[in-house]
Amino acid sequence: MIENKNDASRNLEKALQALEQAKQRVANEKKKQNEKKRKAEGTYPPCLQGAPLPR
Repeated sequence: MIENKNDASRNLEKALQALEQAKQRVANEKKKQNEKKRKAEGTYPPCLQGAPLPR
């Protein structure tokens, strides 16, 4: 009976670690996507770089 509880707690800890790793992977992937999006939005063609913006 005690061994079953130890096994269950070990399995629970493994599952919690896997959950944390998955959360970290999702956060890193979102970060990558945001960086790509920001880079794509922040670039201008060479002809517009340094040109004054119309008002």
